Order: sequence, then structure tokens, then C-alpha cells
Amino acid sequence: MKICAKAKIMNTFKELISHKSMDKITVTEVCEICHINRQTFYNHFSDQFDIFKKIFTQEIFVEIAQNKTFDTWHGGFLATLKYLKRNSKMILNIYYTSYRDEANIFFIGLSNKLLEDVVTECMKSKDIQLLEIDCRFIVNFYRHVFNGLMMDWINDGMKEEPETLLKKLQIMISGSIPRSVKAFADEEKLHWGF
Repeated sequence: MKICAKAKIMNTFKELISHKSMDKITVTEVCEICHINRQTFYNHFSDQFDIFKKIFTQEIFVEIAQNKTFDTWHGGFLATLKYLKRNSKMILNIYYTSYRDEANIFFIGLSNKLLEDVVTECMKSKDIQLLEIDCRFIVNFYRHVFNGLMMDWINDGMKEEPETLLKKLQIMISGSIPRSVKAFADEEKLHWGF
């Protein structure tokens, strides 16, 4: 059975990135290994980082598919950490390159989406409606917490076990998302009379 060009490119990139820095992988190299021309590459991807984003998004969403709710966010965070650790060579070969800022922006976008879902579900479960600006503040606050911990962990070489990091996080924020939603709702009632 013939592997489609897109899958072949993704597999080749994943193999290359596990052995060398993203800065050292070229479109030409990927094309030569895959026996495709550059146009075929660009039919599927805009650049090397685009390959990473598609691989990461495809694989991580399989990992966290059942853990994207308010009640199961911790399972999604743990699955993300385990994925990062299992793929640490790929992650570190991207993170310690000129693509670091682009990787951070990509992770921020993913975190925003997941946390928006968690906060929205929490508001629904408590029958609370918040102003968009307050909802955004809560999402941004927790995104900084989660991404900050994740980036520090990556910077430290992912030495600490994911379960240990999650346990510490849960100790720190246990019950804080619902408490934040309620506190903002109470403040809005007091200030705006909603």
C-alpha cells in the first residue's frame, strides 16, 4: 500500500526531528528523503514548523480527547505532559531553536482553546454568565499558570515525572476555577447589578 505524500512527509519529519535541531532540517532534505518535489511539499505544508504543528495537534488531540472538560481537565493536562515527555527529543529539538517563540505562540493558542472550553463548561454548570472580559481574564490567568509550568518543566529537561507536576498543580489550584467564576459573577452583580 502506498503511503500518501502528506503522511510520508510527517513521518520523515518526525524521524528527523528526533535526531537533530529544527534549525538544521530543510524542506529540501525532507523532499529528498520522501522522493517528492518541493511543490508536493508545499501542497501540504507551508514550512517545517507547519509539519510540527500538524503532527502535534493530531497526536495531542488523540491523547486528550476524553479529557477536555471541567471535571477531567487534570487528565488532559497529564496526557499533555506525558506526550511531551514521550516525545521529548522532538520537543527539545524545536524548543531550543529559532522556532522557540513560534512554539510558544502555538502552545498559547492550544491552551486558550482548551481553557475556554473548561471555563465555559464551569460557568454553565454553575448557571453563571460572565462578561466576556472577565471570562477572558480567567482563561488568561490559568493559561499563564499551565503554560508557565509546562515551559519551566521543558526548560528543566522534563526531569520531574508528569504525575508529580500534576499533583503539585492540583494542590495549588484545587477548586480555584469554580471559585474564580463565582467571585467574578459576584463582583459583576455588585458593580453592575447583573
